[in-house]
Amino acid sequence: MTAPPQGVEVDHIEFPAGRIRFYRAGSSGPAIVLLHGGGPDNAMISWRHAIGVLAADHRVFVPDLPGQGGSMPWRGSANQRTFEEVLRWLLDAWQVPQAVLVGLSMGGSIAAGFALRNPQRVRGLVLVDSTGMQHKLHRHLLAYLALRSRFAGPLAAKLLRLNRSLVRRALTKLFFTGGQPVSDLESIVDEVSAEAGARGSVFADWHADAVGRKAMRINHLPNLTQLQCPVMVIHGERDAIVPVQAARDAAGAIPGSMLRVLPDAGHWPNRERPTEFNALLREFVNTHR
Repeated sequence: MTAPPQGVEVDHIEFPAGRIRFYRAGSSGPAIVLLHGGGPDNAMISWRHAIGVLAADHRVFVPDLPGQGGSMPWRGSANQRTFEEVLRWLLDAWQVPQAVLVGLSMGGSIAAGFALRNPQRVRGLVLVDSTGMQHKLHRHLLAYLALRSRFAGPLAAKLLRLNRSLVRRALTKLFFTGGQPVSDLESIVDEVSAEAGARGSVFADWHADAVGRKAMRINHLPNLTQLQCPVMVIHGERDAIVPVQAARDAAGAIPGSMLRVLPDAGHWPNRERPTEFNALLREFVNTHR
């Protein structure tokens, strides 16, 4: 495990299906929960640069989602409903009645689904390059077949674990597509390689459940009008995984939402443009304390 930033505590909670590792920082103020993405991602890969910035005047909680990071092994499914249920358990265990949820990619889908089903627990919502906001994916059938394959996910994980140059290429072609240098790219390469190797697959149950043969099975877009909390949608303009139009569609469906598109950023603006990204987060959470 890569060491967390200074001032960040690491803890665990045991649940029937396994242990959840989480990070905690900040001693006072409203609660913020940061949810990472799927694939070879975990809490520290996504949120290393955001925790300290937010913890200055908030209590920040950052879990490794079931089956990822330090929350392995996980006995049972790790799909959308499981993630939402675990989030509710965590909020109860942390004694947090209400929080701002910030979700990246798959974490955005989890946050949106949780907010729709548990509106009383969510004070605000930030969707970052969020999945679950489209009717279909680009090359949808190919994605569906890859997710149904027994070999694609494990093979990709093995290659990422063994080949640093492949990890670097995958990051720059899929996640960091803004065209700007990423100062800590080599550290991220190390983290992603370790996560892929530990998990044994680059796919999770969530991906298989989310993608149907002809359309997305997880698509929050028709229900976003029901969101009752303040919402900010942040998206990298050059995201190669979730097109920026998905963010525009989501923001357009949410009454009163704020849309912030980061130029020269891809799917992980939190790591590609951390200074600008963290400023947007602080803008939102300080407005909705």
